[in-house]
Amino acid sequence: MKGFKPTFLFLSICCFLFLTSCVVKDSPAPGCVDFLLFAPMGGCNGKTILTDLTLEGFPECIQVTVNNCNGGILEVQNNCSETLILGNLEIPPGESFNLDIQPGTDGGFDLVRTPSNFSDYSPSKDQTINIVGHIGNQAISITLIKTAPLCK
Repeated sequence: MKGFKPTFLFLSICCFLFLTSCVVKDSPAPGCVDFLLFAPMGGCNGKTILTDLTLEGFPECIQVTVNNCNGGILEVQNNCSETLILGNLEIPPGESFNLDIQPGTDGGFDLVRTPSNFSDYSPSKDQTINIVGHIGNQAISITLIKTAPLCK
């Protein structure tokens, strides 16, 4: 009988941890996922995302990825031998930047370097965003959608 209590306690803890991680409502925005009992501590809490990313004219030496953990940012890495001009930013060879999208003064959008994966921009409705640039003589463009919050 003495082995019963530790086993029962262990099974109870495992059951509790399993139930706390059960997803009730899934969402592409990490901050909109509902859990059965308790949400995990820390981590991703963004309620907006970047979606429908289209890259045109990009050479293979440039990687562009989306990080939707905390509101949606672009992660751009320039492995080319030339400086990448993307919107209003210069990305030197061998550099990697996290870029947030912010409304520009001209009605368009600007890319802003951010030291983290947090986006400060949350549009009231879905926004189609087009960023143009070049590397050397080659024109490039990024088109994507920044969503309005996907939950309250």
